[in-house]
Amino acid sequence: MQFKARTWLEKGFRSLRTQSARRLRLVAEEWVYFQVPVLVRSEMASPARDLRTARRTRLNSRWARWALLLTFALSCAVSYAGEVRLERWRWSNPLPHGNNVLDMLVTSDLAAQVGDGGRVYVQGTDERWTPAVTGVTNYLRGVALMNDRFIVVGENGCILWSEYGDVFETAQLSPTTTDWFEGVAASAQRAVAVGDNGSIYTSTNGVNWTTNSSGTTEWLRGVAFGNGTFLAVGENGKILRGSGNNSWTAVTSGTATHLNRVRYFSNGSGGQFIAVGNGGVALSSATGTAPWTSLSSGTTNNLFDVALNDTGTLLVGDQEVRFRTTGGSTWTNQITALPTNAPPAWVYLSAYGNSNSWLVAGRTGLLIEGSRTNGSNYVWQPSPDSSHAWLWDVTVQKGIYVAVGDLATIQTSLDGILWAREVVPVPHTNTVLLGVGGTTNLLLAVGNAGNVLISRAGLTNLTITNYYGTNIVITNSTFETLGLVWTNLPTFTTNTLQGVAAVNNLFVLSGDKGKIFTSPDGTNWSARTTPTTNFLSSVAIGPGTCVAVGNRGTMLRSGADATNWTSVSLGTTNWLYRARWLGNQYVVVGQNGVIYTSVDATNWIARTSGTTRWLTDVAFLDGKWFVTGYQGTLLSSTNLVNWTPSSLPTIKSLYAAATKSGQLVVAGIEGIVLRNQIEPELFPVCFLGYNRSVVSAANAVASVYELFLFGGVPDQFFEFQTSTNLNVWQTNAALELFDASGTIYLLRTRALTNTPPVELYRTRLLP
Repeated sequence: MQFKARTWLEKGFRSLRTQSARRLRLVAEEWVYFQVPVLVRSEMASPARDLRTARRTRLNSRWARWALLLTFALSCAVSYAGEVRLERWRWSNPLPHGNNVLDMLVTSDLAAQVGDGGRVYVQGTDERWTPAVTGVTNYLRGVALMNDRFIVVGENGCILWSEYGDVFETAQLSPTTTDWFEGVAASAQRAVAVGDNGSIYTSTNGVNWTTNSSGTTEWLRGVAFGNGTFLAVGENGKILRGSGNNSWTAVTSGTATHLNRVRYFSNGSGGQFIAVGNGGVALSSATGTAPWTSLSSGTTNNLFDVALNDTGTLLVGDQEVRFRTTGGSTWTNQITALPTNAPPAWVYLSAYGNSNSWLVAGRTGLLIEGSRTNGSNYVWQPSPDSSHAWLWDVTVQKGIYVAVGDLATIQTSLDGILWAREVVPVPHTNTVLLGVGGTTNLLLAVGNAGNVLISRAGLTNLTITNYYGTNIVITNSTFETLGLVWTNLPTFTTNTLQGVAAVNNLFVLSGDKGKIFTSPDGTNWSARTTPTTNFLSSVAIGPGTCVAVGNRGTMLRSGADATNWTSVSLGTTNWLYRARWLGNQYVVVGQNGVIYTSVDATNWIARTSGTTRWLTDVAFLDGKWFVTGYQGTLLSSTNLVNWTPSSLPTIKSLYAAATKSGQLVVAGIEGIVLRNQIEPELFPVCFLGYNRSVVSAANAVASVYELFLFGGVPDQFFEFQTSTNLNVWQTNAALELFDASGTIYLLRTRALTNTPPVELYRTRLLP
């Protein structure tokens, strides 16, 4: 039996989510009969599921299984509502994800990427980059295929393997090691992982690994296989050549520069090894033995990968994408030399070439595609286009998320999934926006040099012109302006502003030199006297009191009108970065993991967070406080006393958090936005459509093709189950509504002889 699954939008159909909830629920409750009797039913699954049992259900091909799993594998046990589950985090920005891509594997059937936070992404026939279940948070550095088995290596002696790329298991090492593995390569009979302190481990199956003697303590950063030879490269120009009996010999490289990667490229003339490294070093050798030939890259920037295609060679690295045509001697800097459609200046870590195209990936998941048609230059386009501007603050008002950041970035989202960048007044396009907040009637975004942007609630008309054939179709509609239409306020200070807080008839801003400004309407501002000149990075308004916090342990307190401010001593010099009034508590977080709480802004309690990292923001959801911080820090507590760390699919720093409709959204460095549906959405996943056909072929068993269309809420997980008697139900697929449309279709194929006369279908939500 084979399955294929895609979003309904991938077939060009519109989402059916705009129908009323009542209509969709009716669909879920109907008894629907098609060409065979079919019962359609939706329900909630029990909170237990055995993953390994599901993994033993094999399909006819690996890629059919990939389509079934939709790039997601469920964890061994289903959690209850309110818990932050690592496998339920999804990237909203950048896309397809925001993890550093340290290594990339591309074949005719699939592509795989590995990077920080223990993340592995595999792209199969459905073209979606699927997060695999790895069970680790180690930094992953290399990926390879040994026949059909995935092998991934990384931090602290981590080697993982997987049959299908959906769920990874930990390999057995003899002896175990804490050395980082930086690279991995494989032939049909042997896999080699290399790393720190000259570590080399080999395996004949990818599961069991034994150490080899490398004869060096130099850190090895890359390994490749070609022409019957393994070649490892590393620091100080170290190159080792491996034979089939696990022995390694040193090869003279002619350089003392650190080498970061080596690749083998086969072609009609026999192939070649190419090694790249720091300072723009690029070397080639047909056999991996001396002498190595310099490729004279023309740059002194560090290079991290090399790729070949039918048109030439590509070098990528720190602010580097350089191309040389086959047989040519001159490298073209694709970032600076192309008149249009150039790749952005970025840190590129891995590359792949195919025919006349390139796929290049780098820091924070930036993925660039290069294509060449009739012209001599490549055209480079992000895939997909995402913002990488740093985000400093997020708020939710009137059902809309609003995030602000560098380069006057203002991004909005209705669902936390799809984000759109809004237009700002031209004079502010280089402004760094550090804070955002307001009420359901007015939003303020503030930043450096006293810049203040304002967005008011209201409705405005929008005229949309489309063409239906040769006919012009004009549609008039209205939309809410809050968060979407921004104008600038006249400057009332030149000091940088960051803190924003508001309630009805009171708006408060704070910033540099201890400045605090208040306004009854968000337009007319008055400066307030404060007893400090320290930077005030945050302000919060509670019942009857206001709190401002900032550098050097500064905390100020004021009455309900935010007019008269007095100092509150907490006995700390740590920067108090953020203050929020949430869950009937003031919560203040900051430098060195400090957390302070208070119910009245007078009596403060220092809490033990369990970390010394900077803490940057607080959110509240389902009776639980969530605190974000540097290096992927996320803490949670139900009582403000005991704080539990949660794992994230990134180790990048977070600066902001917000909640809405049971969803937690966090944002931070280089535009990352992650979401997690903490409170499961109980809306049923419905059957929106079904079609069945029988196809006969000469000298072959007739096949039955069944197409199911499901509809629900994005980020829901569910099982598709079948039964012939209503008593015993079999799970046929575990699916995720990963598209913002909330729809997905499933194509099931099986032999006619295996089709029962009557079959019943249902969906079961997974919490």
